[in-house]
Parts: sequence; structure tokens; C-alpha cells
Amino acid sequence: MSRGAWRQPVRIADAISGAFQRLGLDSRYRQSEIWSVWSTVVGPQIARHAQPHAISHGRLIVHVTDPVWLHHLSMMRPKVIPALNEALRASTVRELILRVGEVAEPCKTPPGPPHPSPEIPPDPALVERVDAMLAPLGETPFLEALERLLLRAHRSADRDAPYR
Repeated sequence: MSRGAWRQPVRIADAISGAFQRLGLDSRYRQSEIWSVWSTVVGPQIARHAQPHAISHGRLIVHVTDPVWLHHLSMMRPKVIPALNEALRASTVRELILRVGEVAEPCKTPPGPPHPSPEIPPDPALVERVDAMLAPLGETPFLEALERLLLRAHRSADRDAPYR
């Protein structure tokens, strides 16, 4: 049994994106972004009274707190749909279906990347051991990434170790 030809390494983001496309999940992922952009698109006042509930085949179902907000959003449909699609950078929403229903309290913080935890500098002795372990590899393009990975793995192992 022969193995396939060696393939060049790819960035993990590119691999995930390719897998999403092959599995047909890229459109589902774009649809899921509606929940993160909703408050930004409609504003905090409306977001307190109307929240996305589900999306299927371009039809976004939005639950509103009462008939007054249902009427208000129905009048805003021509503005909300294009604004959502612009925020999503795709024609994801074709139709807005409004229903009176349970509305969860919107997220208080705007969507964005999580704040990174402060990095604790690694033990110099550990850095020396990792450098010695990687020395036989010479100057390879992935050497720095491998070093960061090994240091991070060691920090994780220390954090997960039982207290002594």
C-alpha cells in the first residue's frame, strides 16, 4: 500500500474554512453570525424587545415581546433585512418573520474577541530544555511555532497537574 504524496502544511484557518466549504457548513456558519450582529444592527432599544429565534432557508424568525414591537419591526423590515445582510457580508436573510414570544435578555457587552489572559513568562530552564530538544531540527520554517506549542503544552500540563 503506497501513501499519497507529501502535501504542504496549511494554516489551520484555511483548513477549517476548506472543511466548512466541503461539508456545506459555510452558509450555516454565516447564518449563525446573526445572533452576534443583531444588537449592533437594530440597536439596543429594539434588541431588548426583539431577538432572533431561528433561521432556515433565508427566513429569519424573530421573537418580539408584544404586538406593539411586532408592528414596529414589521414597519422596519425594508431597512432591517439589508442592514443584516450588510453586517453579515452576504445575502443570508431574505425574509423576516415576526412572532410574539419569549425574548432573552440581550448580551450587555458588544461582540468581539475575548480579552487575552496575561501571559506568564516561561521558566528559563524550561526554555533551555525545549531549545535543546529542537536544536536537531535546524532552521525550519515552523521552529518558532513548535517552540511556542511545546511551552504552552508544558504550561497546560502544569496547570492540570494535581496539587502536591
